[in-house]
Amino acid sequence: MNTSESFLFEHDKKLQLYHTGPAGECTITALCRFAQESAGCHAERLGFGMTSLGRQGIAWVLREQAMQVLRFPVLGETLRVQTWPTHAERLLCHRDYRILDAEGGVVALGTSAWFGLDLESRRPRKAESFFSLPWERLPAPAFGEPLPELEAPAETAPSESRVVRVSDLDALGHMNNLRYVDWIADHLELFGIGGRCVRFVRIRHAREVVSGDGVVIRHEADGQGGVRLAMSGEEHGREVCLARVVPGAPD
Repeated sequence: MNTSESFLFEHDKKLQLYHTGPAGECTITALCRFAQESAGCHAERLGFGMTSLGRQGIAWVLREQAMQVLRFPVLGETLRVQTWPTHAERLLCHRDYRILDAEGGVVALGTSAWFGLDLESRRPRKAESFFSLPWERLPAPAFGEPLPELEAPAETAPSESRVVRVSDLDALGHMNNLRYVDWIADHLELFGIGGRCVRFVRIRHAREVVSGDGVVIRHEADGQGGVRLAMSGEEHGREVCLARVVPGAPD
């Protein structure tokens, strides 16, 4: 094994019925979930997992995620999920993903950025204060080029309002990041953009929402086959997240 491969973590996932959507194919939410599960397992192995960081009063929080689906796998397939850290900068620690099918074909590529939340102050910690790896020895990023900047839809774009429920929350008491992906899919369906698979999603989180919070979701086409989305607090109007998705026909 070469040096970069020693920092690559792999595990297998078999697709179950609850991983699929109406088209009978794996949903992009499930693929994001597989990626994050692998990230958690690898972080524990490297000594920077939720358990070890929890003893320091720190928890990982997702700042941004993106997933590009090349082929939607179906029920019963076994996938190999690969993950590795790529670099750290100031507050953010970056981690990428590659999901393969049984023949070694690439099913999806992903990237993410995380920060360590100080559970007492509820503020981000500097990455170097708790996280360090020999970055020059790690595998190259999954995406060859940086992803384009996210843009917000117009304030007058079509919108709906939703309320965060207890079932949307995670162990930190705020809305789980995967629920944002589900909410986006629901929103697109409501406005007649559903019925197709989401082949690309990118979400950048700005602030947390908790049970009982009202959230306004709005969207507009970006003229390049994608859809810009934004979520904001219904009461204060501040940005909760920005996103871009690219719908596509099922395989």
